[in-house]
Amino acid sequence: MAMDTLGPAIGSLDRLAFLFKQLHILEVTRMVDVAASTIFVWDYLMTIGMEIEYIWPGKWTIMKVVYLLQQYLPFIDTVPKSLIIEIFTTNLSPSTCHLLTNTSRLLMYIGLALSEMILTFQAWAVWNRNWVLTILLPILFVGCWAPHLVFLIEILKSLEYTTPLIPQFIGCFAIRGSSNTVISWILLMVWDTVIFVLMVIPAIKTCMGHSALYTTVYAEGIVYYFYLFAMSVINIILLHLELVDIRYRFMLVV
Repeated sequence: MAMDTLGPAIGSLDRLAFLFKQLHILEVTRMVDVAASTIFVWDYLMTIGMEIEYIWPGKWTIMKVVYLLQQYLPFIDTVPKSLIIEIFTTNLSPSTCHLLTNTSRLLMYIGLALSEMILTFQAWAVWNRNWVLTILLPILFVGCWAPHLVFLIEILKSLEYTTPLIPQFIGCFAIRGSSNTVISWILLMVWDTVIFVLMVIPAIKTCMGHSALYTTVYAEGIVYYFYLFAMSVINIILLHLELVDIRYRFMLVV
């Protein structure tokens, strides 16, 4: 008789422990999102003066459009979600969570691609707009980023949300989703490696005797792409660590 009642009790305790674990993970993820958005807003406020002085008065070019898009997209796809929805909004329906998540992630993808495009233009420029790279880089860019979009859409379709059991629950509660993002990170790593090499080769050849501006262009580009490469490698490693909870594996962002 004791065994009959113990089984359901253990099952209930397991479910309760699982619920608390998921809530803890959600809270940690939310704090990371809020911290990242806060840093972004702080950085924007620190640099808006230079942007107004140097970017806004200039003539409109493709580069300026790309820059402004990637600069201000986070105010649509990241900041509202992290600083408003994930802090103040309660009792969101699963359909609303799907809409918010899909919109946010797709806009993030566009912003990330535009940011990488700017750095690709930088690599192309230090090669003096080499005609081979003029043809090759767009092909490689599409080859790396188009599959990434396909995988992202598949992941978003796999997400399932539920109505939280806790009254006044803040944010969205996901119960299921695909974790097959390794290929996406590999594609990002490949692209970052290509641009990293393109920055290193001319830097080695011309590291001596150039202006401070030229040195800054090389140094910042190389350091930034090394950082992106390292983040991609770390994410790939984390995706294969079974001891790391699935939601924690995506907290490192590029």
